[in-house]
Amino acid sequence: MDSRQFINIMAQRLNLETSTAEKLLCGFVEVIGEECGGLNRLALPSLGSFQGVKRDETVVRDLSTGRRVLLPPAIELEFTPGGRLKNGISEGPRK
Repeated sequence: MDSRQFINIMAQRLNLETSTAEKLLCGFVEVIGEECGGLNRLALPSLGSFQGVKRDETVVRDLSTGRRVLLPPAIELEFTPGGRLKNGISEGPRK
């Protein structure tokens, strides 16, 4: 499923115009980015929690050339699924 298909399904289930569903999704992503970019935790009941985690810079070896490369520090997004999401996945799709 690509993003366009996902937005269309969300619009149908929420009885919204496709453009409105797309704006909702973009807003959702922006809020997660802002909160987790500041290393905050965003918990959404039933869905799960998102948290930004800062990774320090590291030196790795490029396997193809053997050269050492410095990877800069980065903020990574961690997601921990909630109980309802876990149950929904384990039960499989509704028919």
